[in-house]
Amino acid sequence: MPNSAVGGGSSGSGGGGGGITPLGWAKRALLLCAVSVVSGLLWVMIKPSAPPGTSEDSTQDAGKPQTAYDFERQLNDEPDNCAEHSTGKIADFFADNPCEHLTRALYTTQLDNGERVLTSVVTVRMPDAESAERLERMATRNATGNIEDLVTAGRDMPEKYPSLSHDYGYDSLQRQRLVVIGESSYFGRSDSDDGRLKSVTTEALKLGGYQDKNPG
Repeated sequence: MPNSAVGGGSSGSGGGGGGITPLGWAKRALLLCAVSVVSGLLWVMIKPSAPPGTSEDSTQDAGKPQTAYDFERQLNDEPDNCAEHSTGKIADFFADNPCEHLTRALYTTQLDNGERVLTSVVTVRMPDAESAERLERMATRNATGNIEDLVTAGRDMPEKYPSLSHDYGYDSLQRQRLVVIGESSYFGRSDSDDGRLKSVTTEALKLGGYQDKNPG
């Protein structure tokens, strides 16, 4: 009978319809392997790449603002107490209004004419915006004292750094609870001041928020 003959052929080991031979399994395994290899190659070709000049796992300068000058940080510290590192009325202010966080840093940059400039950036984080505003107003007035920069504080310098005691190029700003204070001086002629020093300091103040969060 035709139906029983067809049924009998499908159950035999040499039949062509229902079973998969060892050779068939091998072909399937090779096909799956090939698909995996091709998929891997395609991922390598199309995966997003890191921005030029950065590595994928590098976060050292993440969030650092762009400035008109190339500032290189030389020295920095993170004192525990603002009053102990301040003078005059500003020290008295901190005695009654303790700061939450203080950082001090020295940066160097080179102008287009080749002259080098030293810039101090001091950040002070206060408990609230109102006390920060009072501090910034006091810091801009004469004869009120200041927060000592690292040169004035007598830190050991790696080379002959100019004095920062003349308030040359002085500038400051207040953003919410953060006050940033800066001043600059030329290497080799610390008794000179001009508009360029103020420009350098103003640009350096942009580093304040980053410095407050990355003091080391």
